[in-house]
Amino acid sequence: MKRLYYILLAAAILLPGCVTQFVPDITGEEKALVVEARLTDRNETYVVRISSLRPVYGEYPEPYVGITDVSVLDDAGNAYPFIYHYDGTFRSDSTVFTAMPGRKYKLRLEGTEHTYESDFIEMIPVPCIDSLYAGPEENEFYRPGETTWGYQVSLDTHDPTGVCRFYMWTYDETWEFRYPYRSPYMINRICWKSAKSADINILSTNSLDESRVIRQPVAFITNETDRLIVKYSILVRQYSISEEEFIYRENVRRTVFESGGMYDAIPGSITGNIKCTDDPSQQVLGFFGVSAVSEKRLFIDNVQSQFPDFYAWCRIDTVTVSAYQNGNYGPDVFILLEWWEPPAPPYYILSVHRECIDCSMVGTAVKPDYWDESGQFKTVQISPDEKK
Repeated sequence: MKRLYYILLAAAILLPGCVTQFVPDITGEEKALVVEARLTDRNETYVVRISSLRPVYGEYPEPYVGITDVSVLDDAGNAYPFIYHYDGTFRSDSTVFTAMPGRKYKLRLEGTEHTYESDFIEMIPVPCIDSLYAGPEENEFYRPGETTWGYQVSLDTHDPTGVCRFYMWTYDETWEFRYPYRSPYMINRICWKSAKSADINILSTNSLDESRVIRQPVAFITNETDRLIVKYSILVRQYSISEEEFIYRENVRRTVFESGGMYDAIPGSITGNIKCTDDPSQQVLGFFGVSAVSEKRLFIDNVQSQFPDFYAWCRIDTVTVSAYQNGNYGPDVFILLEWWEPPAPPYYILSVHRECIDCSMVGTAVKPDYWDESGQFKTVQISPDEKK
């Protein structure tokens, strides 16, 4: 068996919207089919991404051209075709098909040479997130053995029916940042950045008397980034997943995050739930997930902390106004600020980075529609004693 190393896009293989290094076993010289797909109970367009990987060290996924038809089948005998979009993606019609808790679904891929299917998977109802909260603490976030100050975001949830026993969490984070230079030379000074979670956060309550989750860590926001300086928002999504998917993702998580490095030996390949129906030797990577989803948003502001000077790199020189006007400064030199401290003459603070006068080059100047300008954000801080 040939040991190979490459990077899998983990939008559905690992998590929606993240990229994770992974080292599976692949045999032979043909391409391996990679499938990324998830159904939810939201009225949205579902996407099936199909790509392939050659057994060559370091190669990235590329579009797989052998699949011609993609559909989802339910346990009532209905078939919902997906339409080819571009670059190996097939999309559903949200006006025709929305998955529902309690029903079972399977994925079918038909190609020029082979047909691939998953087993039927039941969509388990997911409970609401009871509470989402954050508080300051020190954490070994960046450097093991060395603590970093920040805010730990955690949640509580429970399923009184006991039906949902396997959970997965992802999040989208958005934060406002402002350049410290108040001057007419700024094009855009206030902007927002966004990012998605890039870890595998799953939990099983199968061994507990009840399906109750207390103080589940979701994200740690360190003060070594600019996230907490002004205002920060995190939207947490809670997914119900099957036991089979839990086992799959736990195996991937251990492989990726606990193996000690991408060159360590892997104890066997990690297979998903999609198989070739006419040739079992065909290798398929990835997982077809079926999940109900609930979500909750938390805002954090007014954080009292000492932050580094994140924008010191913008300032490259100071020059008096007269020297600047008489000098030979080209279009790639930008004025950040004019300053005057009598009796010294007025001077300019200069930069060679255009993004330092226009924050939309590294974020967006369009305020999110959920962003509240009233300043009534609340950081919910709940101590462990209060949660008992």
